[in-house]
Amino acid sequence: MNYIQTQKFSDVYVSCKTMMPFNRNTITALNVLVYMMKAKTQKMNSKQKLASTLNLAYGTKVSYGLTSYGDIVTLDVRFQFVRPDWIEDASYLNKVKQIMDQVLFHSVLDEENFNESIYLLKNRLLAQMDDPANLSCMYAFEMAHDKHSISIPVQGDLKDLHTLTLEDVQAVYELYMDMAKHFYVCGYVTQELYDYIDSLDSHCAFISERTLLPRVESSYKIYEKNISQTYISQVYSTGVDISSDDYEAQCLLCSVLGQSQKNLLFDEIREKNSLCYSISSSLIRFDGALLIHTGVNRKDVNKVLNLIETQMDRLLNMDYDDRYLEIAKMDFKNRIISGLDHPLSLIAQAFLDDLLHRDITTQQRIGRIMQVTKEDISRVALRMNLASVAIVAESKNEL
Repeated sequence: MNYIQTQKFSDVYVSCKTMMPFNRNTITALNVLVYMMKAKTQKMNSKQKLASTLNLAYGTKVSYGLTSYGDIVTLDVRFQFVRPDWIEDASYLNKVKQIMDQVLFHSVLDEENFNESIYLLKNRLLAQMDDPANLSCMYAFEMAHDKHSISIPVQGDLKDLHTLTLEDVQAVYELYMDMAKHFYVCGYVTQELYDYIDSLDSHCAFISERTLLPRVESSYKIYEKNISQTYISQVYSTGVDISSDDYEAQCLLCSVLGQSQKNLLFDEIREKNSLCYSISSSLIRFDGALLIHTGVNRKDVNKVLNLIETQMDRLLNMDYDDRYLEIAKMDFKNRIISGLDHPLSLIAQAFLDDLLHRDITTQQRIGRIMQVTKEDISRVALRMNLASVAIVAESKNEL
């Protein structure tokens, strides 16, 4: 168990992370499982009883999330409750422990819960399919490499949902129960609660499995849809692993390119040429990939693509003002420092450090960022390879 002991927060935050293989055959069932875990447990066997139990435990909150880390997907169950030394109710600790036990280990996987969860996930996926911005990203990831984990949608797939059975979800639940569980606690807990949570932790080494997106021949495709704006998503392979010495340079490349408050893509494509409302870049850290995303008029697609390529060349040739890098560094520094005041950020950082088997302080993290030079960014830019361009465009008859 990783205990981030601090008295700066009025609440305690507990995160239970269960790591499982990330593959196409089980991800949709895993999403249905999350909905079923949310709905009820053996003792809290209705949504009303679940809500009532949480309220009676002084407003305890429970949330769930699925996140991929390369070839691993993590089911994260998070609890938030008032620190126990502030509550005089002698039954409070037992209430918290019972909630944690029920939520983590006593889900009800019956036909009624299954059908409702299928319905909810289907509606969510249909809504995502109706969002052209989301579609362009999804298509770009699929096109980047169909054998790589980056092509698997973490939110599940409608095609798989149509053939999914309750037995499939029960099998995934058995896998979840068998897999190691890692607990993170941020805040202040009593010794009794510490001992209880620690007894649930698997106390085993972390496994991190990832394969970088390889260099491939670029693929380009236009998908037409009855929409009012065209959306472009591009995926680049970076060739940089998250544990590499070049990782900080890769982060700053992405920031200077399209993530920082002052970046090349926004300044050139939005401000100077008024070709879009917004444009950004982001890293898919465990896959060694970078995503560029924007919405434009269809007639401007080629011009925007050429301008994006120009900005990539500027990074390679160090042809940009030093202020871009200075601002990017300060953005990173401020984000690291501000994260120290957010419990979920502290947990996320501690988990990442455990996953990568590294021991690094906040000051060391900032120091590595501040040491990055333009030459470092240029060296990383040289390894960038355009893998896919997915365009969800206005139908021509709509123009």
